[in-house]
Amino acid sequence: MKNKIIAFYRKNKKSILLVLRIVVSISLITYLIKTRFENFSSIFEILKSSDIILLPNIILLLLAMLTHVFGTWITAFRWKALLNTQDVKLSTATLSVTVLIGLFFNNILPTIIGGDVFRTYDVSKKAKIPLSSSASVILVERFSGTVSSAIYAVAALFLGFTAIGNQPVIIPIVIFFVIVAIIALIIMKPSIFGIAKFLKRFKFANRIKEKLSNAYNTLMSFKNHRIVLLKVLVYSFFLQFAVILNWYLSAMALGINLSLTAFIFIVPVVSTISMIPISIGGIGLRENSLVFIMVAMGVANEKAALCSLLILFMLILVGLVGGIVYVVRPYFEGKFKKENGQERLKV
Repeated sequence: MKNKIIAFYRKNKKSILLVLRIVVSISLITYLIKTRFENFSSIFEILKSSDIILLPNIILLLLAMLTHVFGTWITAFRWKALLNTQDVKLSTATLSVTVLIGLFFNNILPTIIGGDVFRTYDVSKKAKIPLSSSASVILVERFSGTVSSAIYAVAALFLGFTAIGNQPVIIPIVIFFVIVAIIALIIMKPSIFGIAKFLKRFKFANRIKEKLSNAYNTLMSFKNHRIVLLKVLVYSFFLQFAVILNWYLSAMALGINLSLTAFIFIVPVVSTISMIPISIGGIGLRENSLVFIMVAMGVANEKAALCSLLILFMLILVGLVGGIVYVVRPYFEGKFKKENGQERLKV
């Protein structure tokens, strides 16, 4: 019996883990609603009391939604800069569509980087480059976002946000920043710590390097494009600020009196927590950690929970747009290829 269970798990491991993560996300959101609201009808009472239907607050929500448009564009622009170093020439528009579809997959795949799996595969197919090379580009792109988060978190310390409630966060943030800085130095200058020479002594390291040669060569090639990496870091700062602005505007629309600098602290911390791979797209982890920090900063339970659900709703809405684009894209791509082929025949 035990062997059958083990065999069944091995055969259906991905499906089982997916179901478990869905259960975790639903459980965490249910927990959030049950513990932060007196009853379901109180949600509408809070919305009514916050005057969210008034024009100024509607404008704030529309501006919050526009940050997603900007985020999609700047992500595509950042991605394009990295792909150009690998002689991959894809337009910003094409990459923007792929990023948008990636946001859809973020909502149905494990962790908030689930959409990167789709983006890796999509560009590999379109640009006809090895999957490992495409993944390496995404890895560097994602890491630039982590670097910007670490810098924002340290900046928040200087702005006075040194604790969540009574719990000091200076040491964890400093450790996080140091680790990120070391990894960044290794990518920018692999020889700085003599790691390459050290690993050459071990046969298993050489075997891994051979098997992942495309990925390794792609990563190492970025040491010759340090200016591009700095530009990408700047793009990541803009992208991170778009998320900060999105959360800040959402809070303002609900009448929550937290400063913009408060969200400079909140966003990197919550974003890091939501990357823990136990839920779908970070759903549940993101909302509960956001509420915990906001409440510790003096925000009422109900308003903090409503703000987190509003941010989740916008993410799901953008994801649904990406899902629609994913469905209709083959039609438009097929139509473009057909028209392009007819034009060539005429010539």
